[in-house]
Amino acid sequence: MFHFTLKDWIKQSLIAALYVILVLLFLPISFGEIQFRVAELLLIIVFFDKKAILGLTMGTFVANMYSPGPQLPFDLTLGVLATFLSVYAMVMIKNKYIALLAPTLFNGIIVGYILNIVWDLPLLLTMLYVAIGEFGVTYIIGMPLYQLLNRHAGFKSLFED
Repeated sequence: MFHFTLKDWIKQSLIAALYVILVLLFLPISFGEIQFRVAELLLIIVFFDKKAILGLTMGTFVANMYSPGPQLPFDLTLGVLATFLSVYAMVMIKNKYIALLAPTLFNGIIVGYILNIVWDLPLLLTMLYVAIGEFGVTYIIGMPLYQLLNRHAGFKSLFED
């Protein structure tokens, strides 16, 4: 699907590392029933570089290693799957306004389900809480950030081959 150069591998490593740093920096709000994972802002990078699917997915995997106790195996599998499905859908959906709803949908359902299984939280309410937090980060903050960065030639040049 993609051909990765050394420069691409370095970029993906930096994206993954930045994702992990943001999760750890905001650890108290990165996990749990009501979460506001600031690192999810980075998902907009796939609009500039489709290869960022890899860096974001790997960053999620590493960050989820800090998941609380019994939630860990679910976050390392289903949680990472939620991120992969989100960014893959964002790449496939051409309309950015619709594409940016994918993380809200996938994380709301999958992460809400994880929290229901692990912590016995009410399923639909937990899915809603996760979706609201995800929507706040990726859409309410993420869309204006994308629009700002998309007008910035210097930022866009970071993703040119």
